[in-house]
Amino acid sequence: MLYLLQRASRAAVARANTRTMEQLGVSATQLGTLAHLARHPGSSMTDIADLFDLNKSAVSGMLSRLEKAGLVERRPNPNDGRGSLLFLTDRGWNVRASAMPLVKRATAEMTDGFSAAEVDVIYRFLNAIVERYSEDGEATS
Repeated sequence: MLYLLQRASRAAVARANTRTMEQLGVSATQLGTLAHLARHPGSSMTDIADLFDLNKSAVSGMLSRLEKAGLVERRPNPNDGRGSLLFLTDRGWNVRASAMPLVKRATAEMTDGFSAAEVDVIYRFLNAIVERYSEDGEATS
């Protein structure tokens, strides 16, 4: 099952990356970062690294690209003179909003042929894995 989960994840992310890059100019991970910052403004780079299980240097590069594209801004962290907090810019909010139909369409494609009850089980299964095995245990739908 682990191998199948890995293959499914890679296939879904590769497809998402192709579409999000073509239509929005951002990767799926960058779009995920925008979505996270919309729900959690003022997150740190460490928060983003933990969310995607990436090292800080990879996240730093991604955030620099998002900042250069005018989608994210860093503000000084009042509790840590060396750190910064991350916020969406107006353009970041617009890209995130533009992504919603794309995300809904991708979800519909992935769940095509499954009943609503089956989709509920899929979500329950995936969220259970996140809750059991991730450090933050933050499940989503």
